[in-house]
Amino acid sequence: LRIITLQRRLAAAGRITLFASFFPPAWLLGTALLGSAKILENMELGHNAMHGQWDWMNDPEIHSSNWEWDTTQPAEQWKHSHNYIHHQFTNVLGHDNDIGYGILRMSRDQKWSPYNLGQPVYNALLALFFEWGVALHDLDIEAIRKGKKDIPLLKRQLRKIGRKVGKQSLKDYVMYPALTGPFFLQTLAANFTANIIRHVSTYGIIFC
Repeated sequence: LRIITLQRRLAAAGRITLFASFFPPAWLLGTALLGSAKILENMELGHNAMHGQWDWMNDPEIHSSNWEWDTTQPAEQWKHSHNYIHHQFTNVLGHDNDIGYGILRMSRDQKWSPYNLGQPVYNALLALFFEWGVALHDLDIEAIRKGKKDIPLLKRQLRKIGRKVGKQSLKDYVMYPALTGPFFLQTLAANFTANIIRHVSTYGIIFC
């Protein structure tokens, strides 16, 4: 698929450009290229592949059973919370956790409380750190609060999230910055900024 080739070329161009991250224009360009690659990987490739959009091609590289996306939530948990829960109970309050992600009041049918006065702040934080919120999405925070969550299942989910978070953090915040040697901090900042670009863009696309 051409979109896969484009995404990989953008990522490679971004990583290579960041070897000159000591030079501000190169830092900006590398960050923009990397951020664009991450947006494409999450929204165009990961989302569609895990929906099974290309399963009919029988290509193991892009099959929904094999795809693991470039974000902190394990694909298996996303497919449960999104494909099964969200699409089966779309916008059904009490079932669809995508309604405000358990943080925002998005419907008049949700009981109002003074907590909701902080929604502009919660909304901004959710946009900036969306990847990390999504990582916890399948845990069903509401069920945990009510004491209805199966504890052995919760532990298994947390272990898988922990492994994925460790892998992603090592890649973005240790390995790739280390490859640029003395420009580690500049590349680290670029990787962090590219992820923020991805979070805000993804959040905006979802809520628009």
